Amino acid sequence: MLASLTRVLVVGAILVAGMHLAAPLVNPVLVAFVISVIASPAVYRLEQRGLRRWMAALAVVGIFAGASLLLLAVLGVSLLQIDRALPAYHELLQEQLTLLDGMGPDFAGQLPGSSENVSLLPSIEAIIAGLAELAIDFLVTIIVTVFMLLEIAGLRQKLRTAPGGSTGFEGQFIAFCRSLNGYLGIRTRGSLVTGAVVAFLLWVMGIDAPVLWAILIVLFSYIPFLGLPIASVPPIGLAWLRYGLAGAVVVAGGIAVVDFLSRTLLTPHPAERELELSPLVIVLSVFFWLLVLGVPGLFLAVPLTLLVKAVLGAVDDTRWLAALMEPAEEGA
Repeated sequence: MLASLTRVLVVGAILVAGMHLAAPLVNPVLVAFVISVIASPAVYRLEQRGLRRWMAALAVVGIFAGASLLLLAVLGVSLLQIDRALPAYHELLQEQLTLLDGMGPDFAGQLPGSSENVSLLPSIEAIIAGLAELAIDFLVTIIVTVFMLLEIAGLRQKLRTAPGGSTGFEGQFIAFCRSLNGYLGIRTRGSLVTGAVVAFLLWVMGIDAPVLWAILIVLFSYIPFLGLPIASVPPIGLAWLRYGLAGAVVVAGGIAVVDFLSRTLLTPHPAERELELSPLVIVLSVFFWLLVLGVPGLFLAVPLTLLVKAVLGAVDDTRWLAALMEPAEEGA
């Protein structure tokens, strides 16, 4: 057992170090792998209806690319709206901090005096450079996703030839795909309802760019336990600027109530149960992959941790490590 643990630690350290150093190149490939796992059932259904595999893969990837571009367009319009409103927010911030002057330091006096040139957007050069990098990563992700979808149908046959046969790598990979798709399915249903209701709440309250904050809530909900609190900070802050502490409390309470009701009424059980990972492992994995891969690691933490568990569970010498990652039985 000690020897197997040593080997796992050495190999794991080498892989993690390589992923950290090559994160800009590795991240698009990892994103493509996750997308291919999620999209493979749709490709299979299209194949069952008579489409050839390459046509089905291109159709699914085309839908994903179109939805991504539409999402980027909506985010861009919303950011422009927020950017135009920044001078007004600066004045509201001065007013709110002035109300706090009697309770502590002179916060308002520490702000810049002029709000005319306040802008959320970077320079034109920075925008062009960022768009070029985003376009390259997006193109790489799309190309790799297509080839992975073309190969994933034959992956099961390849895994049968690996040591352990159908009870080894193949069985663990199937369990990995089932757990990931089940988790994302439950999480998506709840987050879409939460985002829609929160957007309506923010629109009723007159908060700018409610669609932007709803999209952030949906996207960040894929970060277990931590995503919703992070995505809730901007709309709560804007509510505080416009309505003071009472507005912030209303938005925070509304988001919490809507999320609780969506998880309780629309999902059969917590999404994390599909992962068969202990809550501690899930939380630690988020911070770990953030350090290794940067911000994309926040969203890749669940798939990568599930994949690590599947690999460990496929080998007899490391199966006990996979068992340690599972949640404790209730009542044990």
